[in-house]
Amino acid sequence: MQADKEYEQEQELFDDYTAFLQYAREYNHIPYAKFDEHTISRINLFALRENYDFSALEDRLNRILATLPSIKRIFAKPITHIKEVSAILPVESVRVVNNHTLVHTAAHSELWENISPDGITPRKLLSLDHRNNYAIYENIAFAYAIHSILAFVGKNMRTLRNMLYVNRDMKFNLLDRKNHLSYFLAIGKLHIGYAHDYDKYRVTIERCLGKMALIDCVLRARLGRPVYEKCKNRIENFVLKKTNILRMHKDYHRVYLLLRWFADEKIEDVVSAVPSIPPQKDGYGIYCGLLSLFAAGHFNFKFGETKAIDFFDPHIDATFGGWQFKLDAITCGGFKALQYTFTKEAVYSIVLFPARDLSAVRKARALFREHFSFNEFLVADPGESGEGRVYISLFDVDSFRRIQQLFLRGMVMADIQRDTCPFCGRPLEVEKGSAKGIIHTCPICHMQIFRVVCPENGRSYITTGIKNFKPEVYTGAFSQKDSFLYARDIEAQMYFRNITPIGENGEILCPRCGKSHVPKSL
Repeated sequence: MQADKEYEQEQELFDDYTAFLQYAREYNHIPYAKFDEHTISRINLFALRENYDFSALEDRLNRILATLPSIKRIFAKPITHIKEVSAILPVESVRVVNNHTLVHTAAHSELWENISPDGITPRKLLSLDHRNNYAIYENIAFAYAIHSILAFVGKNMRTLRNMLYVNRDMKFNLLDRKNHLSYFLAIGKLHIGYAHDYDKYRVTIERCLGKMALIDCVLRARLGRPVYEKCKNRIENFVLKKTNILRMHKDYHRVYLLLRWFADEKIEDVVSAVPSIPPQKDGYGIYCGLLSLFAAGHFNFKFGETKAIDFFDPHIDATFGGWQFKLDAITCGGFKALQYTFTKEAVYSIVLFPARDLSAVRKARALFREHFSFNEFLVADPGESGEGRVYISLFDVDSFRRIQQLFLRGMVMADIQRDTCPFCGRPLEVEKGSAKGIIHTCPICHMQIFRVVCPENGRSYITTGIKNFKPEVYTGAFSQKDSFLYARDIEAQMYFRNITPIGENGEILCPRCGKSHVPKSL
């Protein structure tokens, strides 16, 4: 059942990208300039869910919240059937004896402790053990309801979080030089697909997110209870029927009414058998390739004006300020990935593998390492990000900036002379100081590149920052450490100009030990 659940979530995430497969088939082998034009007129690399019915969503959440007290009572005290199980137990554990116990003892001398003229002393006896049987139809219906609610809430939380993150006030200041100059052009093109004014729904979105967080927290805290654990593997192909308990018991009846209402509202069934056709993931791979082209073109890289691009098997060259950039599709063992290669005085390569299946990731990493040379192997994930994963989603406006952050890291690592700013292309200046070491600073965009030695293990690493810039953590209503939106704000504190991790207060963290060793004066 767990495998089925993971499959369904994976299928749902990848289904949104089939339009990019159609675009690639229709407009394959066009030059970059034509593709850039299409990002305005024919294809959207960023979108929001269309025709999203907030009132219907809130109505459904209110119905779930009304049923939540009954759900908690069922978790605490479910209806069970008592099942009698025969078991051979030590004498001190036996509670019930009968004629069967005596007959069994007489026939099994190996269970005797001692025998004397007065009789026998048994060591173990046959006894009846009464156990609670949770796997009754009504509890299977309850487990199905819990599974359906969690899937419904999880899907909509992901959607609303992206909406709320995108809908934050965007304050452009062309003088602070924190964003890339082409960023504003890129945002303008991406927002062609931003057709709805979601600002008026901000309060509703935050209210719905609060309700979903409450439902998710209450249910997940109780998933270890036997009434769910014993029944969750039996809910596949479940068919709802009205039994006496579902009709007469107050709490079970409310769960039954909720499931009936879900069915009448035609809310998609989240529990089904695994289909024979595998999910179409090619659309997401095409999307990652198109977004990589878009990110490179809006990060100063220049492509050939007439060279045609094969969206299904790209092998593209671009240049900028002494750097050479290659975007290649690499294939091995049935797995396909994108490889970014940066060349200046050195060569630095990053592989981005679009996938979610952990076993596929492990196998693909081993195969690619055997047949290709690269410095980093990262996984593009349309869900939430994690260690070794890059959050690349059609519904997150910052996805192209995460790819540009990879470009920035590759450019910095491939540069030995440090004579050109990888962010804006202007000459770098050298600052020297005994405490700071050698710092390369751009006087125009304030980009800083410097080497830091980790005192924990004595190994050095290269990092970047913005001169005289103090990040501020967003303190809105969703600023909790475990919040998706809070994590996105932490990630964007340095405007994606950091090539190593950053902490909650904007401090640059060591990629080796996770601590900050950069002088606060930087």
